[in-house]
Amino acid sequence: MAAPFGLQGPPVSQAPSPDVRELLSVLEERPGGFSFFQATRLLERLLAHREPVGGWGDPGAEAIRFGVPPSLAFPRGDVAGVKLPEDEGAPAHVTVNMMGLVGPSGVLPHEYTRMVADRDRARDPAMREFLDILHHRLLSLFYLAWRKRRVELHEEAPPEGGGIPRYLLDTLGLGLDAWQDRQDVSDRTLLHYAGLLGPEPASAVALQQLLEDRLGIPVRVEEFVGGWFPLRSGDQCRLGEESPAASLGRGAVVGDEVWDPQSRVRLHLGPMDRDTFDRLLPGGDLRRELAALVRFHGQGQFEFEVRLVLRAPEIRGIRLGDPDEPAPRLGWGSWLATRPRAHDGDETVLTL
Repeated sequence: MAAPFGLQGPPVSQAPSPDVRELLSVLEERPGGFSFFQATRLLERLLAHREPVGGWGDPGAEAIRFGVPPSLAFPRGDVAGVKLPEDEGAPAHVTVNMMGLVGPSGVLPHEYTRMVADRDRARDPAMREFLDILHHRLLSLFYLAWRKRRVELHEEAPPEGGGIPRYLLDTLGLGLDAWQDRQDVSDRTLLHYAGLLGPEPASAVALQQLLEDRLGIPVRVEEFVGGWFPLRSGDQCRLGEESPAASLGRGAVVGDEVWDPQSRVRLHLGPMDRDTFDRLLPGGDLRRELAALVRFHGQGQFEFEVRLVLRAPEIRGIRLGDPDEPAPRLGWGSWLATRPRAHDGDETVLTL
């Protein structure tokens, strides 16, 4: 479920929280308890200022350097060791017990593993470092292949072409970069509701489900609400002028407005508490997000009005000069009451 009342979660690239740092210390101390994929994912998030693994750029700029230990010991898990960087300019080093040319799962004869181990003991790491150049690329591509089919990871580090988030933006008509981040609601929120916003034509049931999930209050959509709409000067009937608007029985209309019985939709929101009610009034933070979601869903085909329903216990009479009460907003959130209300307040009707 989305964050309530329009609150957005923290960005992926922010500094790691204390819990994440503690988890990373566990990863460094007990690497065998983590799978290869989870360890790589955690380190990429920690080192988000560096390039993700498996790209087409400089491998030295990537967040992680992979290697395979020259050992024939029975592996305890996917990951043999993790060394976190001491400064921001260095990558993390991860040695794994899988997909190696040498090591416990090496495809070369075991004699090569013994040879590399002997060279290491002689303080000559050249052969191991050369093989790790190949290991790094193989393991990076293996990780990318695993991540590509896991939609939940695409927002952390989108694959080439944008992945699933980009495809969902295409279904919403926002696939081009020029159309993104131009709404009064974040594109991330629109992505969350792509299944409700994308299908055509616009559905009242989809709009109800969207708003109930986003606002956390009951919603009822009333269709075919009539309303008066002004006529342009050229469409008004005037004596002595030859125009379709002056033909009786065809286009003549008395007055400068016309009644349309079906072009408006009324949204009944609530019952709700006082805080949510105030935030949905003009100037409130939820008001802007509500208008953006509704207009995006309607695509300009309808006009919308909102009836806000405040719970009866939340309705209080006006007392001028009371420092504990917010300033009354006449016509929107003020009631003249000398006794508790027996029913919810549904008198507030606003146009979006």
